[in-house]
Amino acid sequence: MLQMTPADKEMLSGARGPGVQLAMRMIVRVAEVFDAPRLIDIEWAHVASAYHQGQANVDFARRLADAGTMVAVPTTLTACSLNLRSSASTSTGDVAALELIDVYENMGCIPAMTCAPYHVRRQPRFGEHLAWCESSAVVYANSVLGARTNRYVEFVDMCAAVTGRVPDCGLHRTEERRATVLFRVAELPEAWFGEDWFYHVLGIWLGCNSGPDLPAIDGLPEGTSAEQLRSLGSAATSAGSIGMFHAIGLTPEANTITAAFQGACPRREQIVSAADIRESALMLGRGSRAPLTAVCVGAPHFSLAEFELLHELLGDRVVSAGVRLYASTSAAVLAQLEKASLLKRLANAGVEFVVGRCTYYRPAMAGTQGHVMTNSAKWAYYAPSGLGAAVTFASLDDCVDSACAGRVLIRDEG
Repeated sequence: MLQMTPADKEMLSGARGPGVQLAMRMIVRVAEVFDAPRLIDIEWAHVASAYHQGQANVDFARRLADAGTMVAVPTTLTACSLNLRSSASTSTGDVAALELIDVYENMGCIPAMTCAPYHVRRQPRFGEHLAWCESSAVVYANSVLGARTNRYVEFVDMCAAVTGRVPDCGLHRTEERRATVLFRVAELPEAWFGEDWFYHVLGIWLGCNSGPDLPAIDGLPEGTSAEQLRSLGSAATSAGSIGMFHAIGLTPEANTITAAFQGACPRREQIVSAADIRESALMLGRGSRAPLTAVCVGAPHFSLAEFELLHELLGDRVVSAGVRLYASTSAAVLAQLEKASLLKRLANAGVEFVVGRCTYYRPAMAGTQGHVMTNSAKWAYYAPSGLGAAVTFASLDDCVDSACAGRVLIRDEG
């Protein structure tokens, strides 16, 4: 039976208002479904409820707002359906989307409008409990930072924000964070470990081959960056149901194989071969001979460091007149770019900033339904079905070279 504190019962009774009562009813029901023994406090919610997908989103928000409901913990909003860098149209959908964001902001939410909330506020601390939506953010928080969150779907995420409580189940619990399968990558070509494309492709392979298990990866080099691990996790959760992975010697709960498996033995072990990686890379597309129409980067949203690399790769070149180079990010990172005197330089080179949304979603942006290059496995995985685009996946270097040349240029990556 679910154990509830006096404060939980007070919220459930309606003593703190009908909006809080509705939210607590949903949290309690989720706890019952997952047989959670109790509810626990969270310190940060990141919610998708403000992404306008129809009338249900508006009705839910209005019901909470009309009851005077406010969030109980710091709450950020994830990417929305609008490019906030450009003027919104007067279409019914755009007007409703802006109103929805406004409603949530009035309830105390921070309009971060990003799938990378750790670029907007300080990064979550090790062991900190969260209620985050957005698969790439969830796997990054759990794996790379050692924070604790399940993937909270819309409406449930906002209920967690309003109550400050979530069920004590899944990846909130230490025993559920134990690795169960071990993948060894040490036999792969050494040069690949220095290439960013490799971590995207390894993530796709991981998502396709982990099934319901929690994977551990042994053999990644000591110098593997947080950005590379973020790319790995983002791709893995796109191709599979992974909410967490361990990288032995790199991620905070995996100093050793024994630590990652909490003393248990792996259910299975597998050596990842070069053929496995090449086959996974082919899944992301390289077959189109159609003229290049766009290059899309920033899925997950670009950080300041990634923009600095983009600027370095561009040098004194400009994007070809026949190609759109889109970079998705948040308003917070855009402000950092301006402060670093990079915003104008990148814009002058032809980079088009997309703020608050991802370009693999509809409505399609100009050029994204043609032949698109991307350095993001997540973008490459979703866009063919979401937009009908022909996709070529490649390194950021190749994407920049191609954008400037106006045609696909790919170097041999092994």
